[in-house]
Amino acid sequence: MITDYWINDGQLLLTRYTEFVTGEELIQSALRKSGDMRFDNVRYILTDWTEVGRVQASTEDIKALVACLRPISQICPDAKSASIVKPDPQGNALVAWYKYLADDLSWQVEIFASIEDATVWCDLYRDFLRRGGGKCLS
Repeated sequence: MITDYWINDGQLLLTRYTEFVTGEELIQSALRKSGDMRFDNVRYILTDWTEVGRVQASTEDIKALVACLRPISQICPDAKSASIVKPDPQGNALVAWYKYLADDLSWQVEIFASIEDATVWCDLYRDFLRRGGGKCLS
């Protein structure tokens, strides 16, 4: 399941992945978000993979996703993008592949191993969590 949160008038786009997610869903989700007029104001794009149960995505799916993101990244070229991942060798391998392929996007792309690291990176995310945005900081 993919759930989007447009935070602070769309300055932060937080996407949480839970349960089961496919490569096709990743691509369709990216296309849908890019067509939302709030996307024009995005400064931070954060994907939270810490609650995902299973991902069925191939290296080809990730290639296709990045191919879609190339023109999408031009909508908000100065945005910063990051993913929060949980310790999972297969999932982390796909994220590393994504980061490698996404090197030529206009976005800065980061990978974090904890929610806390992401809160340091983005104060809008930190504030969202402090207001009860689904996960609590310890």
